[in-house]
Amino acid sequence: MKLYLVRHGQTDLNKERRYQGRIDIALNNTGLEQVKKLSARLSSEPLNKVFTSPLERAHETASIIHNGRNIDLTSCADLVEMDFGQLEGKTYEEIIKIFPDWESSNVDFAFVGGECIDALVGRTGNFVNTLVGQPEDSNILIVSHSGCLRILLCLILGIDVAKWWQFKVDQAALTVIEYFPQSPVLVLFNDTSHLSKE
Repeated sequence: MKLYLVRHGQTDLNKERRYQGRIDIALNNTGLEQVKKLSARLSSEPLNKVFTSPLERAHETASIIHNGRNIDLTSCADLVEMDFGQLEGKTYEEIIKIFPDWESSNVDFAFVGGECIDALVGRTGNFVNTLVGQPEDSNILIVSHSGCLRILLCLILGIDVAKWWQFKVDQAALTVIEYFPQSPVLVLFNDTSHLSKE
């Protein structure tokens, strides 16, 4: 099985470096251009199925890449971004002022009204179980968010989820994994070479 992991394109909140979480916002013009370039890159890939977060920025990204292919495009709630509760829309610097002892590797920590990393791990794990049931020769596109994709990488590659912050996942970046149950192989990571092409 081959997995194509994609983060959504840029939004205005991304541009301002703010944590979006569950704020449902569309791609901005830059994001749309990023995704069009990514779509062109993936146009020759034999995708069998697309899974996407239901949030607009991800679903819009998935729809552009799907682009009329005769394959399923499935919205999956397990792929939504982490819920940052009352701190959504704030920058990292603003969050640290409110929670100076916040440690991103603490899986039990939850922002007020939000979710803890352990909960994100649980629902991302549910999605991984969905993948296990797919045909071995599948080529699957997964469109999600930075937090969810980082946890997904940890779970698939067998890395301690406390290390999730050690993955950098850029907007409209492509990561590819050859998925073998015993030994998944990371083939491509956080590649944005398509964004520099005219």
